[in-house]
Amino acid sequence: MSILIPFFNNQELKQKADELRTKYWDKTVPVEIEQIIESRLKMEIIPIPGLYKKCNADALISSDWKTIYVDNDNYLDDRYYNRLRFSLAHEIGHFILHQDLYASFNIKNLEDFYSMIAELNNEYGIIEGHANRFANFLLVPREALAVEKTKIEAQYFAKYPKIKGFDSATLNSFIAIPLSKIFKVSEEAMEISLNDKK
Repeated sequence: MSILIPFFNNQELKQKADELRTKYWDKTVPVEIEQIIESRLKMEIIPIPGLYKKCNADALISSDWKTIYVDNDNYLDDRYYNRLRFSLAHEIGHFILHQDLYASFNIKNLEDFYSMIAELNNEYGIIEGHANRFANFLLVPREALAVEKTKIEAQYFAKYPKIKGFDSATLNSFIAIPLSKIFKVSEEAMEISLNDKK
C-alpha cells in the first residue's frame, strides 16, 4: 500500500487552528476545548480506566470521529488538567488534518490503530508533530498571546528591572509561568508558543 502523508507547514497549521477557533469559539482565553468538542463538534469525551497504561496515550479519537477516549485517572486528577486539554486539542488536530489518512487504514479498533503506526513507521512522527503544533496554535492564539505577553512583561520589568537585559529565550522561560496559567497550558507548551518563529 502506497501511503501519502499530508504535510502542513506552520503557517497552514496556524491557519487551520485559527479557522476552527473562529468558527467554534470567541476571542477569549483560555480556549475551552472541552466545550468546543462536546457542544460544537458534537463529539463525546469518554474516560477509560487504564487507557494510558494500555496505549501509552492520554487520549485517542475514534475512527468514526464521534468520540475521544481519555485516560480516566488523568481525567479525574487536576494535576493533569492542562496536559489533558492539550491532548484533547491534539486529537482534534487529527480530526482536522488526518481524516483521509485514518480512513485509508479503516481503523475500527486498537489493533488497527497499532497496525497504522507500524506501517507508517517513522512517518507516524510527522502526523503526531502536526497534531501537536495544531493543538499549540489552537490553545494559544498568537494574537491573544501578544497582548498578554506585553502585560506580563510590563509587570515583570517593573518588578525585576534587571531582566530587561535577558535574551528572549531566557525571558520567555520566566514569563511562560504566568502566561501558562492564563491560557491553561503547560509551561513547556507556553515556551514553545513564545519562542515560535512561525
